Amino acid sequence: MTDLHTAPSQIQEGPQIHIGRFRGAIANPNVTAPGGRWRLKEWNYLSIVTETHFVAFAVVQLGYVANLFCYVVDRQTHAMWQMEAMSPFGAGLEIARSSLVGRTVWARGANRVEIEAIPRGWRVDLAVRLGDKWLRGSAAIDHGEGLALVFPLAPGRLAYTHKDAGMLAEVQLTLDDQPLPRDGLATLDWTRSAALRTTRWNWASTATLLPDGRRFGLNLSAHVYDDAAGASEENAVWLDGHLHALGGVTFSLPASPGSETWHVRGAGIDLAFTPLGARQQNVNLGLVRSRFVQPYGHFAGTVTLPGGEELVLPPAFGVVEDHLAVW
Repeated sequence: MTDLHTAPSQIQEGPQIHIGRFRGAIANPNVTAPGGRWRLKEWNYLSIVTETHFVAFAVVQLGYVANLFCYVVDRQTHAMWQMEAMSPFGAGLEIARSSLVGRTVWARGANRVEIEAIPRGWRVDLAVRLGDKWLRGSAAIDHGEGLALVFPLAPGRLAYTHKDAGMLAEVQLTLDDQPLPRDGLATLDWTRSAALRTTRWNWASTATLLPDGRRFGLNLSAHVYDDAAGASEENAVWLDGHLHALGGVTFSLPASPGSETWHVRGAGIDLAFTPLGARQQNVNLGLVRSRFVQPYGHFAGTVTLPGGEELVLPPAFGVVEDHLAVW
């Protein structure tokens, strides 16, 4: 695919609105929503995969309610520990100005999540009770070449998302005082959107080392940022931090998405995903409703880069998602 332009410093500059996908990230994603700030949807999702564990967490602001989730998967036993908390009108939540500037903080009782933008990427500090275990400590994540997308959802409604995957992570986390491995690979999803009232998406994300030692990261989606041809514009692969934009894919979901194999296929993409377990949620708060399943497990298959190089994935730990939101 054609090369991408460097991301602008902001989305709207006077009468000009920068639409499209860019290399890098936007320091001032000045998205507005009809009805004001309470109609904006914002989240900061990060995951880190190590040799023994997978850690994922997100701070989510939906306007009328805020949400934090965090979970850890033992890659050997497939056991999962998780927590989820909701806060009316975002009490206890501070959202950063952007993925590049400022600090996002969730603090309730003894639980605290802090994500701070630093010159090299992000610093994360966690103190979260996951059932009968505590996840504590910090991580430093080095950003790669991000993918910035400004997408028109409808007249007067823009979405901005910053994706990155396969990033180096220096981990200093403990699970019940047992240290996790120091080396990890991270993925990022930072989004601010004047989202449509009803939104559905499929998503796939993974980060792994290829057999030749290169860092590999992948972000694929369908339905939410599709162009006129039905191809999602946030699809990309990263090799050692370098971004390669991809075309559209189709998700084939099984009858039991939390336990049966998924398939993701498109131009240059042929992947099978085998779940090892899943997070699921079905929330109905009246104004806000959410139904999703997010299996975690292994990807296998091939990804062909725009230049023609075919990459064969080892069993690559990651997640897929099927999500319907009314917000």
